Amino acid sequence: MCTPRGTFKNCFVGHVKIMHALDHPHLPLVHPLIEHLQPGARIHIHGKVHLDDGEQFVVDFLSGPHIVLHVNFRVTQHILVLNACSHGNWGAEVRHDVHLHDHDHFDLQIIVHESHFGIELNGNKIGYFDHRFPYESVEAIGIRGGIHVKRVEFHGFPFQAGWHDPHTHDFGHPGYIGYGTDSYVPPQFPQGHNYGQHWQ
Repeated sequence: MCTPRGTFKNCFVGHVKIMHALDHPHLPLVHPLIEHLQPGARIHIHGKVHLDDGEQFVVDFLSGPHIVLHVNFRVTQHILVLNACSHGNWGAEVRHDVHLHDHDHFDLQIIVHESHFGIELNGNKIGYFDHRFPYESVEAIGIRGGIHVKRVEFHGFPFQAGWHDPHTHDFGHPGYIGYGTDSYVPPQFPQGHNYGQHWQ
């Protein structure tokens, strides 16, 4: 089961839901994706750099023991590192220069495209990451490190079911307990798991 912390909001146009949002979550955070990522989906994070909580901050697209996308802002080094990890094995890093400083406010968007993830900061395209693993396999978003998050918005999903109560989401495995801490042990997919089939 997943227990994200914060205040949830759902936004509608008429009876059509267009956005799911989480306000002022505590970190580290894991929030389930109730529906699969698809081209056009985007995760929008409004936050503020807070180096007292760490010299870097990370957004992970999680799939059981795998990380489909690792977005690592190494603030004091002025570097953005993009990578992916499968079965504990990291690939080659993709690096971009990024200038963020302590107490800077920022808007970060991670956008799903057919061939890659696009990364935008404060309205500017700052990098991209070609898909190494299926984006459909992502089942949760993890956020940790030296930031205070004002809001996380989820756009571009069908919003057909389940987003109104993500607290009750069942991953079909023990979940991401301890994510962002030294005690974290990534979960394993049980045999026959729907998301695990992407890794066979």
